[in-house]
Amino acid sequence: MADMLNINLAKALKLKNRLAGRITKLTQTAQLYNSTQEGAEQIDVRAAYTERADLVRRLTDLKHAITQANAPIQKDIFALAEMKAEVTLLAGLNTKHGTVIEGYPTSGAVSYIAQFRKGEVDAMTTALETRIDALQDKLDTFNATTTIAVDRDTVAVAEAK
Repeated sequence: MADMLNINLAKALKLKNRLAGRITKLTQTAQLYNSTQEGAEQIDVRAAYTERADLVRRLTDLKHAITQANAPIQKDIFALAEMKAEVTLLAGLNTKHGTVIEGYPTSGAVSYIAQFRKGEVDAMTTALETRIDALQDKLDTFNATTTIAVDRDTVAVAEAK
């Protein structure tokens, strides 16, 4: 039986990101150094591959524990992601409206009709950002107060530099 340690979700999420970053680096090492010129420095790709496999196993277990703990608040997590996507959509809307002289040299007037005008888009964005902030605060509180059991070795491996 693994020696388990209780940590809050906020810390678990940081460890998850750290493990994912290390896996990315090990993946790059394996891909870049598997085949090198003779006489060049040799990286132990087999060791990197083995370490990567161990970290993937640990990351999978950690993600599973996080997912189970997030069940009560999962809808809010999805809602937050969709609201952020909507802010991105609004930021990309062309709100040009009215007659504009375009072209070089002044080829002529072009009339634009924006269905969503800049003021309306700005108000929609502000309202969404207010809702996002409130939801993020709720998630931050949940992450700080909810604990999960994580293998002590996984925590140590993730925290190692």
